[in-house]
Amino acid sequence: MNWRLKSAQFKLLSALPGGEWLYNFIQDHLTHSTAASPGRLANKLDVALDFWRWLQARGRAGQLLAGRLLDYGAGWHPTIPLLWHAFGNDHQTLVDIKPNLTPPNVRDTVRIFRDLVRREDWPGRAWVRRLPELPSANPESVAALLGPLGMEYCAPYGSLLQERAGQYDLVLCTQVLQHVPPAALPGILNEIHTCLRPGGLFHATIHFVGHFGDPFARGGHYEHLIYSPETWERRFNSRLMRFNRLKGPDYRAALEATGFRLLAFDVTPPTEADLAELRRTPVHPSFRRYPEHELAALGVFLVAEKP
Repeated sequence: MNWRLKSAQFKLLSALPGGEWLYNFIQDHLTHSTAASPGRLANKLDVALDFWRWLQARGRAGQLLAGRLLDYGAGWHPTIPLLWHAFGNDHQTLVDIKPNLTPPNVRDTVRIFRDLVRREDWPGRAWVRRLPELPSANPESVAALLGPLGMEYCAPYGSLLQERAGQYDLVLCTQVLQHVPPAALPGILNEIHTCLRPGGLFHATIHFVGHFGDPFARGGHYEHLIYSPETWERRFNSRLMRFNRLKGPDYRAALEATGFRLLAFDVTPPTEADLAELRRTPVHPSFRRYPEHELAALGVFLVAEKP
C-alpha cells in the first residue's frame, strides 16, 4: 500500500471512537501484520547477530550472556530475547508502551524460532546452547509463558526504568526509535541511561528510510522530505502510526546530550541510485541543514556506553 494512503487510514482510525480497537482487530484478523512468520523472525535474528558479532569482536559477549538485559519496545514477537535465551542468558525484561504480546504470538514465535535456529545453514547455530521450551499445558498468560525462559514482560512499563536505576547491563532497542516523537526522545534516552549500570551498553538499530516507498514503483525513499514539519504532523503522523524523520546527527546529538559515550555509530550509506533519487526530490528547506550523505543515509547501527 502507498504510504500516503496508509497514513490517511491511520489518521481516520485515530479520530474514530474505538479506532485503536478496530486497528488492532484489522491487524490481528485481516492483514495478519502482527502474526509471527519465518521471514519476520529471520530478519530480526540477522539484526541480533550483527550486535552479537560486535560484542564478540570486542570481548564483551559475557556482558550479554551473564548480564541483566532490557528489551525496549518488545513489539509482537520476542524474537531477539529468545535468541539471547538460546545463547545462555536467564535475566531479561521486555517492556512496551502497551501490551502487544499475546500468548498465541509467543507460542508461534517460539515454534518458528526453534525451526529457524535448528537449520544447519543458520549462521548463529554454533552459539545456541539450548532451545526455548513452552509448558505443555499452554497457559493463557504471557507471564506464564515467558517466566520459565527467564523473562518478565511489563507493558505499559510506566515508571519501571526510573525505579530500577542502575540495574541493567544492556538495553536493546530494535527499529523502534524512528517512531518516537522528537520531543519524547530525550526523556526516553534519559530513562535508558538511568536504568543502566556504569559500563552498561545501549544498542539500537534505526531505519531512516524504507517506510515511504511505493510498492509498485521504484524509489520513493525520500518523499517524506518534501513536507514541512507542520504539514507532516497534520497530514501524516497520527496516534497509531508515527515517523519522526530524524536523521543521524539528531540521534548522535541526543545520545551525547544524555551522557552516553558512543562506541559505534555505523551509518548505512546511500547508493548512487539513492543519491540520484534524493537529487530529484524537492527537499523542504527545513532539511537543508543536513549534509547530502546524512540526508540520504538509510539507517544506523549504534552502541553507546554509560560511563
